[in-house]
Amino acid sequence: MTTWTELEESVRTGRVGKALLPIGSYEQHGPHLPLSTDAMIAEYLAGKVSERCKATFLLPCIQLGCSSEHLGFAGTISLTQQTMSGLIIDISRSLFQTGLKQLFIINGHGGNKATIDSTLVEVKQLVPEMRVYSFTIMDIAKQKFDEVRKSERGLVGHADEIETSMMLAIAPECVNMSRAVREASSIPERLSFEPNNMATISFAWNASELTKSGVIGDPTLATAETGKALLDFATQVISNAVNEL
Repeated sequence: MTTWTELEESVRTGRVGKALLPIGSYEQHGPHLPLSTDAMIAEYLAGKVSERCKATFLLPCIQLGCSSEHLGFAGTISLTQQTMSGLIIDISRSLFQTGLKQLFIINGHGGNKATIDSTLVEVKQLVPEMRVYSFTIMDIAKQKFDEVRKSERGLVGHADEIETSMMLAIAPECVNMSRAVREASSIPERLSFEPNNMATISFAWNASELTKSGVIGDPTLATAETGKALLDFATQVISNAVNEL
């Protein structure tokens, strides 16, 4: 816990100069993962990055995200893009008033990415001296996934081997593997959630049109070992960037 006087002194003396903001979501993750999966992963990873980057101030996780694609499933709560953007702008302005001029967003939900990216441009116009950067965890983890994956190509997307493995490594008590099911989406292969496809073609989708269980992929193949490898890789990539920028 940090008091305002402690933070003020740390910023004034240069012991703290950067802020970390984890952002997740509250949305369905199949019958085997909790609604808070994305937030739990983002908060965990931000904590690990904070341990490696000592000049950082770790902010509380934003637990809700832009999850309209999952609104067909019970429990999903979605912010509008305007609300999410407003939160980031307000946080950036507040940090700037404190003297923190660098903010690193650690995003645990792919559906937040477009809104975050567009908001970075807006923050730059509103607070030109503020530098805001964003990392989307799944985009980074997928760079490592091909080395450790057990899933066939096309069987990644949501509540899949990637997310389930990460949760097994972070909080196995929150994962009910007896309820994990394999479900392939009905979208064309060219529009799959594989990294190279996503980098080539952007598209909108509703989970209820692609899956009955909420799963897109094969979480039955998930292991804690795979999750640890993905989390360690993402932690290293993000930490290196935070330390260098």
